[in-house]
Amino acid sequence: MMDTDNILKVDDIEMTDDIKKRVIKERLPSNIGETMDEMKANQSFFLKTDDPQKKLFALRSRYKRWKDKRPEDPHKFSFVQTEDDDGNLGIRVYKYNPNADHEQI
Repeated sequence: MMDTDNILKVDDIEMTDDIKKRVIKERLPSNIGETMDEMKANQSFFLKTDDPQKKLFALRSRYKRWKDKRPEDPHKFSFVQTEDDDGNLGIRVYKYNPNADHEQI
């Protein structure tokens, strides 16, 4: 006897544009890992974007992978939604050392 509660019905329903927008991976510059390595505390860079939330998610994921490879590195990164001098919307990425003396960061 077949249990009808365990039968799945497949529908021909595509993702809406809104769902597609949320699931497509946000691209980061290919040299972002190298840039994060080379930065010193108190330096930053700006990433222009039309979708700050997606860029923030991508940056946080990238930072986690960066930190997982360097557990002893004391530096951290902070991501702030802002505009650049030309009025472009984006994310400013700051590198800092939370353990350093404030005058020696």
